[in-house]
Amino acid sequence: MIDAAAAITRFAVHLDLLLLFGLAVYPLHGDGAARRPGWLIALAVAGLAASLFAFASMAAGMTGATLATLDRETVTMIALETDPGRAFLVRIGALALVVPFTWRPGIAGIFAGTALASLAWSGHAAMHEGLAGMAHRTADIVHLLAAGAWMGALALLLAMIASRTTATARLHDALSRFGTAGSILVGSILLTGLANLWFIVGTDALARLPDTLYGRLLALKLLAFLAMLALAANNRWRLTPLLRGDAVDAAPARRALRTSIGCETACAVAIVALVAILGNLSPLD
Repeated sequence: MIDAAAAITRFAVHLDLLLLFGLAVYPLHGDGAARRPGWLIALAVAGLAASLFAFASMAAGMTGATLATLDRETVTMIALETDPGRAFLVRIGALALVVPFTWRPGIAGIFAGTALASLAWSGHAAMHEGLAGMAHRTADIVHLLAAGAWMGALALLLAMIASRTTATARLHDALSRFGTAGSILVGSILLTGLANLWFIVGTDALARLPDTLYGRLLALKLLAFLAMLALAANNRWRLTPLLRGDAVDAAPARRALRTSIGCETACAVAIVALVAILGNLSPLD
């Protein structure tokens, strides 16, 4: 059974934190001048609001109360004495610290990455304890950070290509540079995604996945990811070279790239939506 309210809340928090981290670190591996401090502040504030609502909803669900009847003692106990609660406190502290460092990509990236990594204590990665739990959460953190870096780069590249003031040479350089970083990110997402699948599903339940809602949604997520890979390959190997300085007319290539990166971004948002639903389902559902 899908809890729509929980899935929407989870989607909002994940999308916000993924974009926040990706936008914060993009100047470190991409176009150093592509800084959006206003975007970072807006996302940090939105992340704080969404995280507060998500925590309150979680606390209400754990105690059988409603948002209106939650009491201070219960909220304090959950925040200080449970792993999701402590992760929430780390998250809001990290988000608050992003704001004063929006012009410093390295520092902002550390705090944004900390906020994003805290999500590993509120999903399936929290199901294991001991060394298995540590390994699962590590894989989940790397998966989240790589996905965030990819999504943030897509958002900034789409903004650059949509702006008529962006010089073609600068756009070509940014796309070429991201091609290398993107390959590393894709490899990280693939490896950690397989590790997460093994930790969550295991070998015994793998054969039963096609018969479950979890398995069917996971298949949709995989298809969306494969579509992203195909679009990214087309961007890197076919469309980006058309922006070189010796190209006669780069306008058609820019239009094609805008459409392609827009589709890639849409696939990424769809994947986050599927992750938000999957996070509230059992692999056997």
